[in-house]
Amino acid sequence: MKKNVFGLTVIVLLTSIVILNILQDTRKDKGENVTQGEPLTQNASEEGSDGSVGEGISPGEIPPDFELKTMDGQTIRLSDYKGKKVILNFWATWCPPCKAEMPHLENYYKTKAKKQNVEILAVNLTNAERGSNKLETVKRFAKEYNLTFPIPMDKTGEVGNTYQTITIPTSYIINSKGIIHEKIIGPMDEEMIQKLINEAN
Repeated sequence: MKKNVFGLTVIVLLTSIVILNILQDTRKDKGENVTQGEPLTQNASEEGSDGSVGEGISPGEIPPDFELKTMDGQTIRLSDYKGKKVILNFWATWCPPCKAEMPHLENYYKTKAKKQNVEILAVNLTNAERGSNKLETVKRFAKEYNLTFPIPMDKTGEVGNTYQTITIPTSYIINSKGIIHEKIIGPMDEEMIQKLINEAN
């Protein structure tokens, strides 16, 4: 009986030592990963789009690429605009803050965008539009507000979902290296647009 208890105690003790060693190794590995991860983060922000930056929708990340057609059938691909600063805007015609923002976007586009090497891509969340003929609704809106920047049509809602556009308008300011500088939820005025563009290096 005593031998059995002693044997059992030895087994429990050895098992505990093994488990402790595994836990210590795991903690050590985690500590090393954190230390190695820090310089990568700094390199990513310094180097821009050298391949060390991950894809995502947060500032400092490369925005997911997409391809959509505009109202007049032109194909727009986000990655084609690398080298320019991009205001990637998500909106719908029935949204009051979107309506308030549009004249500011259009005036900036007409007066400053070209000189400052900026493109506006105003992605219409077409799947969320109301009425039977959604394309006509968007065309009427664009005509009413005299919009001249590209309006890609997100007919399936896939791009809007990827960019998590729960509240609209939502805008992403993308710098000329193709990295997200800022995400803005809610309408922007022209002064705010200019400030964000100036900051997006």
